[in-house]
Amino acid sequence: MRAYGPAGVILLLLLSAAGPLWSQDAEQRRGFSITITEPLDQEVAFGRIRITAEVKLDEPEMMDRVEFMVGDDVIFIDREPPWECTHDFGSDSKSWIIRAVAYHQEGPTVSDAVITRKMRFSAIEQVNRVILWVTVTGKKETLITDLDKANFTVEENGREQRIIDFYLEDRPISLAILLDTSGSMQDAMKEVHAAAGSFVETLRPEDQALVIDFDERVFMIQDLTSDHDALLEAVTSTEPIGATAMYDAFHAAYRKLRGIEGRKAIVLLSDGADTASQFGYKRVLEEAKANNIIIFAIGLGGGFNSNLDRGVLKEFAEVTGGRAFFVGKAKDLEGVYQRIAEELRTQYYLTYSTAVTEWDGHWVKLKVQSDIPEHKVRARRGFFAVKAAE
Repeated sequence: MRAYGPAGVILLLLLSAAGPLWSQDAEQRRGFSITITEPLDQEVAFGRIRITAEVKLDEPEMMDRVEFMVGDDVIFIDREPPWECTHDFGSDSKSWIIRAVAYHQEGPTVSDAVITRKMRFSAIEQVNRVILWVTVTGKKETLITDLDKANFTVEENGREQRIIDFYLEDRPISLAILLDTSGSMQDAMKEVHAAAGSFVETLRPEDQALVIDFDERVFMIQDLTSDHDALLEAVTSTEPIGATAMYDAFHAAYRKLRGIEGRKAIVLLSDGADTASQFGYKRVLEEAKANNIIIFAIGLGGGFNSNLDRGVLKEFAEVTGGRAFFVGKAKDLEGVYQRIAEELRTQYYLTYSTAVTEWDGHWVKLKVQSDIPEHKVRARRGFFAVKAAE
């Protein structure tokens, strides 16, 4: 049984804009309302998307039905809770009007609407100057922090670019801490709580973090805050149950970090492959590539009976300039979290002016190298060439 405080709410945040009410008597509508909880207003929608609504009614037994509409078309009629359906919006994100209309048995109706938007990529990719955060390690994975601009080269689609800004990064960071709380994590939760808690303690006063846990659903336990006590309470309140919706958790983290300036990272812990997400691997990987957010992925277990998908975790981490760690036992987690904290404190900030002239959304490959052969350099692999909307 989950026992969360006021912040422990399902990440289906009730932020949608109120839609127009259809003809109905105000006195009859008292205590009767509907709110679309997913997708959110101004969220991107493409592919198969779940649409959910929350109905409030003093006498729930008097509910007749909920009709879901996309544009002018009724796509589903639901006659019992939970009030939800799934709709395929196609492969291209567009601006859609989504409505939900609740019908009372005595005649009144109430409605809500949200408007989705076309795909917007990270503002970092939408300007001519590209920002990279770079991690360099030497022999025995030693973190290298004494390099200067002359030690690096940046290639864009195989052509070397001129580095403009360069320094050792020490500005604040915004983090999303994602914890797998599916049933298979039962035996590891004590160590998970201790390790994630110690990671929270490494955050500086100027840093901020949020906590998301996921089983077959995604929950935001704590929104962005610099309060260590609140974050510690959040990470230690999780309880294991159910299946694994890892891709949905990634999507939720992108949504929460969207629009925040500066350095951002996701730190995910999971012991298994995704088994319950509404969002698919390809879509969420595209989101990882479209957002300049570093991913650190921790895979726990991986023995003969494990379904841990190492390849997926490595791909998400490496495409964003992060790193994937794999540990066999929960007691080793604390050391991994401490290593991630060290890497976040020893990154280089680097910018260059892109040579891209065709802003048609194509993928631009990036490669960052050090002039010292034994160095291993990690940075994101590329960006989508998309201009900012004027």
